[in-house]
Amino acid sequence: MSDFEQIPFDPAAMSMSSLGITKAVWYRRPWFLLTVALVVVAAISVIVDLPGHMTPKQDASTQNASIKEINADLEECSFAVRQSFSFYNQDVAGTLTSSDLAQLPTLLTGNQTACSFASEPVYDLTNNLQIDDTKAGIHIDHMLSAVEQWITNNALASIEDIQYLVNHPGNTKKIQNLAAEESDLQRGRTRALNDEAIAQKILGLTLVPVRLPVLPHLTGT
Repeated sequence: MSDFEQIPFDPAAMSMSSLGITKAVWYRRPWFLLTVALVVVAAISVIVDLPGHMTPKQDASTQNASIKEINADLEECSFAVRQSFSFYNQDVAGTLTSSDLAQLPTLLTGNQTACSFASEPVYDLTNNLQIDDTKAGIHIDHMLSAVEQWITNNALASIEDIQYLVNHPGNTKKIQNLAAEESDLQRGRTRALNDEAIAQKILGLTLVPVRLPVLPHLTGT
């Protein structure tokens, strides 16, 4: 037997330090540190994104820039629906020449495209325009929604009804549809103007007017 007593190896009997094992304190653990880092990044992002204080004049300038863009994108469809209404009234009155009638289908098809998502201005209006949602801007955003509805729903549908009636004059159902679209176009214009008026009242300043046209009354509707 050796001079040293043979003692079986027992890890449990050894101190933690002698085993070289150290438990991380909970707030030093990787999952906690990662969570803290993510929270800090998110907080910084929110702070950076918060709008700074804006004077009414600065706000009005921002909203006017948006309204000018709305008007630019609206112009093509606005012309198209006015022209289509005029064509319809002339067709009903029988004042179109043979040359006019020959060109009418092509012109109406072009007008239909101008108020559809196939039109670049309409696509830009409905996909790319972002309103600065200040207290006043919220109502300009509502106005934008009214303009989008005016173009892509009511104006487009009214032109399609006119296209049909040019080829099928006197169709009662289509005339009723057209009369309903005419009323909706008027209501949409009123809604957009009211939204802009509220924004102006909040700002205490006059904004660039949205250029939704007053349309001629359709004969027989």
